[in-house]
Amino acid sequence: MLLSRRNQMLLEFSFWNEPQPRAGPIYELRTYKLKPGTMIKWGNNWALAIKYQQENQEAVGGFFSQTGELRVVYHLWAYKDLQSWEENRNAAWGKRDWDQNVYYTVPLVRHMDHDPFENLASSMMLLLPPPHSPSPSGQP
Repeated sequence: MLLSRRNQMLLEFSFWNEPQPRAGPIYELRTYKLKPGTMIKWGNNWALAIKYQQENQEAVGGFFSQTGELRVVYHLWAYKDLQSWEENRNAAWGKRDWDQNVYYTVPLVRHMDHDPFENLASSMMLLLPPPHSPSPSGQP
């Protein structure tokens, strides 16, 4: 039984590559709720930083809300397994200017859902595609 539903229309950030199917099978969805008037600053910082995250083909897409709840940003990432997820997240801190991106974007976040990690300035979910998914990783 459906208990609740939320609809949003999203636009893709222009600086992200076009979404492509990934080998997955682990997907990470991060949700950031920004303070009013900060979307352009957020986009400008990520336009510089995303090139470091696209090197490993893990960045699937970056989107922001157009209708519904405004100032919400979604980042979707793909990893081959939980070990590569952990390695890539930790390796980001060794990349040039990544710490600057975090320094300038964390203050723009208005709300953080502490789910499942309490110290992240976002809501984060790890997802597995279902068997009927068009993603190659959806195959049994």
